Amino acid sequence: MLKGPSKYPIAIDMADQGIYAAQLAEGPRGEAVRELFCRRFENGNGEEPDRTDEWVSAFKEIRKNKRFAGKRVALHLPPQSIFRFPIRFDLDDGETVEEAILRESKGYLPFPMDEAIIDYPSLVPPSPGEGAPFRAMIIAVRREEMMNYVGLLKAAGLVVEAVDVRLSSLIRLQKNLDRLTRDPILLCNIGETESMLATVTDTSILAQRNVPWGTRTLLDKVRAGFGLKDEARKAEALLAKYGLLYEDREAWKREVGETNDTTAESVSRAIYQIVSPHIEEFVYELHKLVSYVRSTEHNVSFGGIYLYGEANGIRRLDRCLEKRLGIPTQAMDPVSEIDFTDESVLPDRSRGAPFGLALGLAMRRLTWL
Repeated sequence: MLKGPSKYPIAIDMADQGIYAAQLAEGPRGEAVRELFCRRFENGNGEEPDRTDEWVSAFKEIRKNKRFAGKRVALHLPPQSIFRFPIRFDLDDGETVEEAILRESKGYLPFPMDEAIIDYPSLVPPSPGEGAPFRAMIIAVRREEMMNYVGLLKAAGLVVEAVDVRLSSLIRLQKNLDRLTRDPILLCNIGETESMLATVTDTSILAQRNVPWGTRTLLDKVRAGFGLKDEARKAEALLAKYGLLYEDREAWKREVGETNDTTAESVSRAIYQIVSPHIEEFVYELHKLVSYVRSTEHNVSFGGIYLYGEANGIRRLDRCLEKRLGIPTQAMDPVSEIDFTDESVLPDRSRGAPFGLALGLAMRRLTWL
């Protein structure tokens, strides 16, 4: 076990249905995972249940975990606390870029500007001679709400050094595992109840949307279809084993059909019939984003689609999306591409995909630590 201070913060991702935490350390071959932590929440009685007690309990557990070093934290706020929107603007006489961003952002916020904390992870200046406006992606949070979360961590003995946004962490993770290109790529982080879609290049963020689509509905439908009322793990196993495999008859024959197992055939067919309508809803959301970017960027060619989060839990989702959208698609598994200081940190790496955003946050360099 590694001991002593760490220059790497504890990265805490306050996700839609739980808390994920990660910390890196220097390993023999560079950065390695020092520790991972997950706390899944139970369903609430409403759309936005009060999670305060659950958050504080999880934060205290992280603080007491001796495999985490130090108490410095880089934080993702809960998705519902973040406001994001693109803007286009020109500069008035004598106006700075920051002043113009504040002016243009005012009309998008549901609270007064003096209560907001605003950042712009992407700013694209106009090309010389074209007369086009500036373009920026704006991220905003209500100051009082952010300070409330910082206070919860402080109560647990943790100190927030930086607050980051999920898209920045996803881009950082993509750079680490693969690459960004001049041609736009589509990054998707699939969650339980909400998924983040973004189109980015090596220099800018072209579009971002959060859509109310996730794996929970798929799993609920599988559980209902197979009578697995209280057996969520069995539903997850069926979705991971069969998923959309039945759609590709050649692949199905190679991987299932040759066994002549009639039960496997009926199960794989049933799983496909259950989940495919919900998958089409996700395909529709991707089509909308791709069409928007192509209309605003003059019919650019997409370099690829990269799937993070819960994507690996749906068999052949990548092949299905590639077929539907005509864009090369790859399901990414961050934990298979990074070293661990101790393999006991995550004995079953097949369950590591949901840690992607926490790992991307943990890769952020805090130079003052």
